[in-house]
Formats: sequence, C-alpha cells, structure tokens
Amino acid sequence: MAGRLTLKVFTPERIVLDQEVDQVVARAVDGELAILPGHEPLLTALAIDILRYKVGRDEMTAAVMGGVMEVNNNEVTVLSDLAELDTEVDEARAHQDKEKAEAEKIQKADKLDVYLTEMAISKSIARLKAVEWSKRRRSRQRAD
Repeated sequence: MAGRLTLKVFTPERIVLDQEVDQVVARAVDGELAILPGHEPLLTALAIDILRYKVGRDEMTAAVMGGVMEVNNNEVTVLSDLAELDTEVDEARAHQDKEKAEAEKIQKADKLDVYLTEMAISKSIARLKAVEWSKRRRSRQRAD
C-alpha cells in the first residue's frame, strides 16, 4: 500500500485543506472509518465530529460539521457546510457557544428549536475536541 492520499476539505466559502497525507480517520453517521492509500471507492455521510489525518508521524485534526466524504483513486474529498482546522478554532469562543446553546436548550419547548440547539452544542463539542487533540499533539511533540 505504498503511496499517499490527497485530502481535500471544502466548504461553500473556502478550501480548508488540500494536502498529501498518509491516513484519514473520520466519523461517518454509522461509525468511524480509517482511509489508507488503495482504499476502495466510498461515499458516506459524515457526522459532526473531528477529522484526523496523518502526515508521517504527525497527526492533525479539523472540526467538520457533517457533510459528505468521497474516496476515489487515493483522493479523499470532504464537502461540508463548515469545517475548521484545529489551529483555527477559537477555544474560548467554542466554550462560550456551547454554554450558550446548553442554556438555550433548557428554555426550548419546540422540537425544532431543541434540535437546533443540540446541533449548536454538537458543533461546539467538535471544535473543542479538535483543540484538545491539537494540545495533545503539541504535548507529545515537546516530549519527543
């Protein structure tokens, strides 16, 4: 399985990532999957979570707010309404957004409003998870 993957992450506003990588790990709506060079073609819906990707020994993350992922000919393409690299996430703002959404959820009675606040909470959690992975990575790099 020699070779690399080309990972591309797109949102309607921008190209978040276009990079050669060794591995991609993503959470689809029906479970987590790892993509290595030579993977069979695949199209799957993504959950709101982090996308991890490795380049050599380094592992980076991006918060991906759902979307779809296509794998074909060693190219992994992610289309999402919103995605942020771990280095772009404002941790303080993500904490504030999560707390605000949790407070709003308690006050909501309408099912749609509850669902929307749950989505906001999930998005904040994904951002915070990306930050946490980034902190762990930097900590491991300092230890090496």
